[in-house]
Amino acid sequence: MNRGSAVVVMGIGIIAVVALVISLISLTTGYASADQLTTASQENYTYLVVSGYGQVSFMPDRAVITFVSLGYGKTASEALEESSTKTSSVINALESIGISREDMETIGISVNPRYDWEKKPPQLVDYEASYTLRVNVKDIELVGKVIDTAFSAGADRMYGLQFTISEEKKEQLILEAIRGAIADARAKAEGAARELGMRIVKVESINLSPQYVPPIPRGMEVLGEGAKTEVPIMPGEGTVYATVTMKFALST
Repeated sequence: MNRGSAVVVMGIGIIAVVALVISLISLTTGYASADQLTTASQENYTYLVVSGYGQVSFMPDRAVITFVSLGYGKTASEALEESSTKTSSVINALESIGISREDMETIGISVNPRYDWEKKPPQLVDYEASYTLRVNVKDIELVGKVIDTAFSAGADRMYGLQFTISEEKKEQLILEAIRGAIADARAKAEGAARELGMRIVKVESINLSPQYVPPIPRGMEVLGEGAKTEVPIMPGEGTVYATVTMKFALST
């Protein structure tokens, strides 16, 4: 009896099992590896490499929003004072609707001169200062109110709206996606083994690749000056998915 191993790679899809059966039948066997020769049983194994896929969808439970407050003045200090005063008003207003200071973070302060480039030589006009504030919103229902409140309090710009989930929830979803991918790969391997009149003896190796896809806002309308209605936000769904590659040892 020849001792050998056959390695077959099977991808995701309905045709995979049929293609795998044909490939396994057509393969010729070689000699076993040195590791196999040292095993007590010295089994003849046929090896099967299978890919599995798992996916979990979720609705976000928090958001991150970045606001910018601008200031202008004949001096850099005047411009910075105006932008800082606006930001203080934004912070106080957000606190009044339930956002704690621990969930607000200064991520940038800048002051830049502005010139009249039409004149020769260019002449200094004034200074522009910007204060950038990042806000973590832990209650998803407050997102629209936070945006409306920040602009009403003096914010000039908003960017970087991102919906997300807590780290604890993300870890749970990743594990769920991995379990789904492993179950998918094993089901394919068991189906192929049955078609060949074989059985799975053990798992030789496994490689995991989990991924997190943040949700994308499905719609956002920033209201004009004087509007009293809160900004409507539709966060959409996010996805956590995992791919797994498993190597199975088959025997009769």
